[in-house]
Amino acid sequence: MAIRMDRIVFLIIAVALLEGATSGKNYKVGDAVGWSIPQNKSYYESWAGDQKFEVGDSLEFNWTGTHDVLEVTTKTDYDACVKTNGTPNNTNPVTINLIKNGTFYYICTIGPHCDLGQKVTIVVGNGSSSSPPISMPNNHAALSAVLSTITIVAASLVHLCSFLLY
Repeated sequence: MAIRMDRIVFLIIAVALLEGATSGKNYKVGDAVGWSIPQNKSYYESWAGDQKFEVGDSLEFNWTGTHDVLEVTTKTDYDACVKTNGTPNNTNPVTINLIKNGTFYYICTIGPHCDLGQKVTIVVGNGSSSSPPISMPNNHAALSAVLSTITIVAASLVHLCSFLLY
């Protein structure tokens, strides 16, 4: 019986490792404040400056009341709160997956919300879109971790199947 329990525990640990190797961090924009008009115009810039966004992470914009999220493509449009370059997403919550390095700008297009500070700059990785999403050494390390985890899971499944069949 002890051997069987060891196999089950081993399988649970292997699945947990696989989950950890494949998921990024989910950031709730503004933390407890959420996506709203901040009391301090620089609130979101301070919040984002305290984070380290990486490829594979996601942003979750949550709000109460009437707000939306629009990605603007240039810092000039961001600084000027230009609301006409795209279609804002007003489905609450809005989740944005960070799939490449770069600097990304998000604003609220409702009334004067952007001018009042409801905007955020997100720097993913080194902030340059010309660099690869993950540096080569990290790619190899990530691939090695995933392959090792898959091997562990496969071995665990073989052991579990042999346990169930005998």
